[in-house]
Amino acid sequence: MAVIELKSVRKSFGALNIIPGVDLTIGHGEFVVFVGPSGSGKSTLLRLVAGLEETTGGSIMIDGRDVTALGPAERELAMVFQSYALYPHKTVRANMSFALEVAKVPREEIRRQVEKVAALLQLTHLLERKPRELSGGQRQRVAIGRAIVREPVAFMFDEPLSNLDAALRVEMRLEIAKLHQRLGATMIYVTHDQTEAMTLADRIVVLDKGIIQQTGSPLDLYERPANLFVAQFIGSPKMNILPARLGGISMPGASGEATHIGIRPEDIYIAEDGKGHLDAKVEVVERLGSDTFAYVALKDGDLITIRAPRDAAAAVGQQIRIGFQENRVHAFDAHGMAIGR
Repeated sequence: MAVIELKSVRKSFGALNIIPGVDLTIGHGEFVVFVGPSGSGKSTLLRLVAGLEETTGGSIMIDGRDVTALGPAERELAMVFQSYALYPHKTVRANMSFALEVAKVPREEIRRQVEKVAALLQLTHLLERKPRELSGGQRQRVAIGRAIVREPVAFMFDEPLSNLDAALRVEMRLEIAKLHQRLGATMIYVTHDQTEAMTLADRIVVLDKGIIQQTGSPLDLYERPANLFVAQFIGSPKMNILPARLGGISMPGASGEATHIGIRPEDIYIAEDGKGHLDAKVEVVERLGSDTFAYVALKDGDLITIRAPRDAAAAVGQQIRIGFQENRVHAFDAHGMAIGR
């Protein structure tokens, strides 16, 4: 386990400033997820920590040691990429042991370490197979196993599940979560998928244009977003955003300085008694079994999403009245910053 500290870390490519300046501390055994849209700087930041990119400014500390000028091997970190990068002509055993052989670790120690890690990842019965004989999920487990055998001080995951289908992504997500619980290792994980971030992280770092927008636990970011960007990026379906005064009506929960309010789909209800807050027309209904999603249009044309019970009586073209759970409404000022967090 390791403590990783980023102090005013910057990265530029010529005149293009990718990371303007990041300060962040990742604690012993913490699972931190960098999340953000494409181009937000999350992978660049990970590569700076790993030593795969040189910093333009600032410093990177691992357990109090300044590693800013050190190469990847000297930082004692392990990387797992979206590409498995396995040697096709080598067996699973040989792929997992290769780094230890290069480091001239004694043969018996290599065998012991590989077999221990193979048992941890349920790869023992696959040790003599070649990568072409494995499924995508098995190959990714081998890539993770190859990282574990080195006994690094921390693990870096860069979009490791992007090449897997939906079912395998869920399976591997669970495997990585269980792995963290067993190893108790410090892990940094990069993804554009906010579902992965929410389910895996002890702490999420939300990035946009190389700037940290907010850090916190998954529920903290979901329930108390710092700004409009985080409010709409975290959560699926995303938060509905409306003008604080819509058609002359002051939205519930909006203070005088609020220009917009946000309300999550599950915090909007169809008002059967006709009370509610706004009139709407049902445009699309999606019945997913456990939930029903209704997409409704307000009089001014704004389209909002309602997450309703599975048996909700909503039909396309229906005129309805909707209401807001007033204690769940988020208010934002003209700069997009949350009010009263």
